[in-house]
Amino acid sequence: VSWHRPATLQQLLELKAQHPGARLVVGNTEVGIEMKFKDMRYPVLIAPTHVKEMNEIRVTDEGVEVGAAVTLTRLMKFLKEQIASRPATATSTFAAVVNQLRWFAGNQIRNVSAIGGNIVTGSPISDLNPIWMAAGATFTALGLNTGERRVKASEFFLGYRQVDLQPHELLYKVLIPFTRPHEYVKEFKQSPRREDDIAIVNAGMRVRLRQDAGGVWVVDE
Repeated sequence: VSWHRPATLQQLLELKAQHPGARLVVGNTEVGIEMKFKDMRYPVLIAPTHVKEMNEIRVTDEGVEVGAAVTLTRLMKFLKEQIASRPATATSTFAAVVNQLRWFAGNQIRNVSAIGGNIVTGSPISDLNPIWMAAGATFTALGLNTGERRVKASEFFLGYRQVDLQPHELLYKVLIPFTRPHEYVKEFKQSPRREDDIAIVNAGMRVRLRQDAGGVWVVDE
């Protein structure tokens, strides 16, 4: 097994183009299990932990843009800050993500695992992927010489552990949109134990309400 830790985004993209079958690892919470317990073999592993762009979180006009290598603990902390400083009408999705992360594995796992790994794994038991789809999140794929490609979360998951990424591409960033007035996003998780357990059922839900001509509130979306 060869382990690569690029220092720049260009180096990362070049490595992924040279080794299209390589797996990207941050916390190694998924690939490590596959290699140890499922006898999977990945000759090339790439760690984007030192690539600045993959670890950035920034606020845009649309919402919060998160680099795919950002850990779940950092994401949770940043979203809590946004919830505290912005109107509740804009942060319903953020609240749903924070509430779901509260029961996502344990502190040790959240401290090292990345948002991108949880998405790209494409697992049907992911605690967050249903929220991304319901909330209208957008994923940005990036490849050497092909540039950025935006994909709706609802269209990114193609099947069981299958996602819309070309072999040379990687998940670059995630846009978590602000909610609008009268728009609500909610999370749900049912598991055998409340803490640190795999879900039996996961869900992400979104509704937007409006008043009709008679002043009655109806479901708009």
